[in-house]
Amino acid sequence: MRRAFRLLVPLLSLALGAGAVAVQGGCSPSKPPREQTVCGRLTFQGRPVVGGTVVFTPDPNHGSTGKPLRAATAADGTFTLRPADGPVPPGWYRVALAPPPAEATDPPFPPQLRRPDRSGLVREVAAGKDHVFEFAVEVPPPGGSAAVAP
Repeated sequence: MRRAFRLLVPLLSLALGAGAVAVQGGCSPSKPPREQTVCGRLTFQGRPVVGGTVVFTPDPNHGSTGKPLRAATAADGTFTLRPADGPVPPGWYRVALAPPPAEATDPPFPPQLRRPDRSGLVREVAAGKDHVFEFAVEVPPPGGSAAVAP
């Protein structure tokens, strides 16, 4: 029994040591930070805007700088911002929304929404998070003003 114990202790120590080295050597020292994504959907009068444009412009009033980011809307009105040089930078953005250039709508799509400085739409993109922004543009009957659901 004593002899079996003498053989078992070194074998267990060797196995535990090899396992610790394998675990330590197989893992990266740190995970890269998670990139934030920005996507969403644009609708007008309850219907998807197909071939429209969504523009996120850094908001200088909140200290954000950089280039505007654009995305076209798909057949279901969805969009995804994909900058060519990496992930969407975190910060505050003014948002502009527009239907396809040649599309006339009845009622007309609100012209102020086409300009980020006049739309009144501001969104924050936080580091390491996924963001889904729904823009539901509704125009009431004549005499009312346009609204975008938050």
